[in-house]
Amino acid sequence: MKTLHRIFGLALLLASGATCALAYERLQGPTQLIYWDRTKTADGYTLFGAQGINYLINMEGSVVHTWPLGINPRLLDNGNLLDAVDGNINSFQGLEEMDWNGSNAWNYTETRTNYFPHHDFLRIYNKKLGTNTTLYIANK
Repeated sequence: MKTLHRIFGLALLLASGATCALAYERLQGPTQLIYWDRTKTADGYTLFGAQGINYLINMEGSVVHTWPLGINPRLLDNGNLLDAVDGNINSFQGLEEMDWNGSNAWNYTETRTNYFPHHDFLRIYNKKLGTNTTLYIANK
């Protein structure tokens, strides 16, 4: 039941305006959090991208951290953030991993002719290689 309330709360947050009212003018004030009942939700954070910046907010709607990427973020197990290098979901050409301080930890640029990365990507641990592998879809 707590998960349902968390999802419903996030839906209220996102439905409260176009991309959270453009992240409430880039989060200069409250993040459009309308209501939060501590007794009916699990503690946690919400990660989202808006206009080239990724935001991590707590349950009270306060900004915990930001990164200078912002389209379709993934928070990795090591605490780094993986996202598209361009702030445009329709034209990004690769991926970038940033550490907590916003420094580049890894990046990949699509170099194949006529291949265009799609917005969906995933980082997995590859047992055969003994390291992480980033998977993504590319249109040709």
